[in-house]
Amino acid sequence: MKRWLMYIPVVFLTACAYSPIYNGKEPYSGSQFMLMESPRHTLDFFVESMTEDLMVSNTSVSARTPIAVTSFVDLQNLDATNWLGNSMSDGFIHQFQRRGFKVVDFKTTGSIQVTNQGDFAFSRDWKDLAQEQEIQYVLTGTMLRQEGGVLINARVVGMQSRIVVATAQGFLPADRIGRDLDTLNSMRTEDGVIIRSDPSIKEPYTVILRP
Repeated sequence: MKRWLMYIPVVFLTACAYSPIYNGKEPYSGSQFMLMESPRHTLDFFVESMTEDLMVSNTSVSARTPIAVTSFVDLQNLDATNWLGNSMSDGFIHQFQRRGFKVVDFKTTGSIQVTNQGDFAFSRDWKDLAQEQEIQYVLTGTMLRQEGGVLINARVVGMQSRIVVATAQGFLPADRIGRDLDTLNSMRTEDGVIIRSDPSIKEPYTVILRP
C-alpha cells in the first residue's frame, strides 16, 4: 500500500509537466488540468525552432534595434500571402518579443476603434496607420508548397542596406498545419491593390515603412 502511494506524486508531477501539442485538426482531448498550462500548436514549436536558427545566424540585430515582421509570401508570387503566411509572422512577433527584442507592430493604429462588431486596434487600411515608422530591420520570408508540406525560408534584412543579417529554413509537414493547404484564402497585390479571396475587398494604397 505504501509503495502504491509513493507513485501518486510522480504521476501528478508528470501530468502537470506535460504540455499538450495540438495540430488543429482532431478535437482537443486534453483533460481540464492541462489547460492550466496553455496547450501549444505544432506551428508554435516550428516557429520557435526557426527563431533559434535566426538567433544563431544573426550578425547585427540587437535588443535596441527596432524590427518589424511582415507576412510570409508565396515564393512563386511575392505579392501573395495567405492565413499561413500571416500566422507565421504573428508567431515570430511572439518569439522575438519574448527574447527581449524591440518589435514594431506597424499594423496598430494608435487608437481603439469601437464598433458594434467589436473593439479594434489593428488595421490594414493605409489611412489608419502611421506613414513612417521607426524600423531598422525587417523579418520576412517565403513559402513554397511541396509534396507533403511547405518549405519555409526566413530572413532578417536591413531596411536601408538591404543586407541579409540572419536566415533560417525549415519544412512544415502538411498534416501538422491544421488546415487544408488547398484552401489558402489567398491575398495578393495587383497594381497597388490588395486583392483577397473576396474580390469586393480592395485597398488601392500601401503604407511605406521607412527606416
